[in-house]
Amino acid sequence: MILGSHNSWSYLPLTKWWMKPFAFIARCQDYNIKQQYELCGVRCFDLRIKFNKDGNLVIAHGNAIYKYTRLDLEKDLYYLSNKGDCYVRVLHEIRNKKEHTDAAIEDFGNYCKYLEDTYRHIKFWCGRNLADWSMDYIFWHNPTCEELYSSVCPPKLIDDWYPKLYAKLNNKKNLAKGTDKDIMLIDFVNIK
Repeated sequence: MILGSHNSWSYLPLTKWWMKPFAFIARCQDYNIKQQYELCGVRCFDLRIKFNKDGNLVIAHGNAIYKYTRLDLEKDLYYLSNKGDCYVRVLHEIRNKKEHTDAAIEDFGNYCKYLEDTYRHIKFWCGRNLADWSMDYIFWHNPTCEELYSSVCPPKLIDDWYPKLYAKLNNKKNLAKGTDKDIMLIDFVNIK
């Protein structure tokens, strides 16, 4: 089983001031990419991207947009590519049909192709959007994945709003139980 971090780049600061009081809901990781790899043993990373109205790539989680440039992301991907043993799940972070336009799909697809062509030692996978879970890009790799984090696991009550609480209550037992899937994605990989 490969350990994966859900919303791997969500440790980053938010760009919008009005989102800062809700950062605890959008944050799913405490450690940066290098720390997740080296200290926590993560080998699968969850990248959620979209393009803003100016056509710039952004890392996002719902309405949360993170302060990170494309160059910063390229440095992380270069680091992971040099390791040679990583998967990166790429999701098109659009959540409604209004955003799911032909232009948005084309931008996403072009960037996914760029990722595959540039970082050949990373196994990219998924390519789905979050509006209707359809494929916006088809990657070569298709591992199986068990997602064990707050927003997908019962009891979807208060811990759904507090990913860190879900991780504190469940990561240890989920990791001990393991999975028969290729990858297990969890929140807060530093909490075991």
